[in-house]
Amino acid sequence: MNIKSLTAAILASLLMIGSVSAMDSAAVEERMQEISERSKQKAEETSRIVALEAQVKELEELVHMMLEEGES
Repeated sequence: MNIKSLTAAILASLLMIGSVSAMDSAAVEERMQEISERSKQKAEETSRIVALEAQVKELEELVHMMLEEGES
C-alpha cells in the first residue's frame, strides 16, 4: 500500500511539473511573439523616419534652389 501511494504521488508530481512546464512554454512563446512584433514595429518606424529624413532633405534642397532663383 505504501509503495502504491508513493508511486501515485510521484506520478502526480510529474504530471504537475509537466503542466507547469507546458504553461511556461506557452508564456515564453507568447512573450517571444510580443518581442518580435515590437521589433517589427520599430523597424517600420525606423524606415519611416529614414524616408521622412530623405524627403526633408529633398525639400530643403528644393527650397534652397527656389531661393537662389528668386535672388537671380
